[in-house]
Amino acid sequence: MDELYKLTRKMRNFKLKISVPQAGARSFVSMGKWGQSNAESAARVLLAVYLVGLAVVAFWPTPVDRPVAGRLQTVLFALHQASLPQLINYNFVEFASNILMFAPIGALATLAFPAFHRGRIVLAAFLVSCGMELGQLLFLHDRVPSAMDIVANTSGAMLGIWVLGVLEDWLRRADFDKLNQWGSRG
Repeated sequence: MDELYKLTRKMRNFKLKISVPQAGARSFVSMGKWGQSNAESAARVLLAVYLVGLAVVAFWPTPVDRPVAGRLQTVLFALHQASLPQLINYNFVEFASNILMFAPIGALATLAFPAFHRGRIVLAAFLVSCGMELGQLLFLHDRVPSAMDIVANTSGAMLGIWVLGVLEDWLRRADFDKLNQWGSRG
């Protein structure tokens, strides 16, 4: 985990080293409340926008897949006739969609708050998912809350964190430090 944290720091420094501030302009880093970098700020903005969109989907009064449910069932039936395993059914697609819906949250939260332990981000995704399902239970009578949605959403956040870790590892192995050193000389 320490290597990922160091890599995130190096990636942020790379971006800052090659950017040349204009004369008289204050650095965005020093203007931030906690001294956050441009990358952290951008990730926080994207995370906030994504969470607003997620809230719209989560608290839509009717199931968001209602308009396409019949067509999806038809497509799945046709694919089953063409040898798609029966395991891949409507419930599978819904579960996978919930995973994919939360994957960006894990990645963006990790970029937005690099000092946080990844377990905190997973816990936050779990709590957000629980809040969404509780809100659906209490306020949205056409929506069906599900414990499986909580599992899928939390798994999606974990997937996003994992994918980001793989990408960071790939960048480290691609000798990203040479680019950083070159950028500081130029």
